[in-house]
Amino acid sequence: MVRLFAYLFDLIVAFFLARLVNRALRQFFGGPQSRFGGPGKRARAERAPEREAVRGEMARDPVCGMFVSTELSHRLNQGGQTLHFCSQECLERYQRSEAQRSGTTG
Repeated sequence: MVRLFAYLFDLIVAFFLARLVNRALRQFFGGPQSRFGGPGKRARAERAPEREAVRGEMARDPVCGMFVSTELSHRLNQGGQTLHFCSQECLERYQRSEAQRSGTTG
């Protein structure tokens, strides 16, 4: 029974020593820290650049189905209609598939 109490006492002392060492290391190695070791909310908010709001309408990419802003999209005018793509890769994939489709049926 005495061994059990000695073991529990050692465990509690080790826990508090680990917390003490952790605090000392956090203070030594830098700035405000959150509970989980990363920068605090205030530090992240101070250095985060503000992003400009995306404007325009949203359109669905016909290749991958992703929604993309009509102002930021890669565009293709086809048959009096403008198609919007999320990336140059999707635009090229669409053009290849259209070329294959018109080549096999024509």
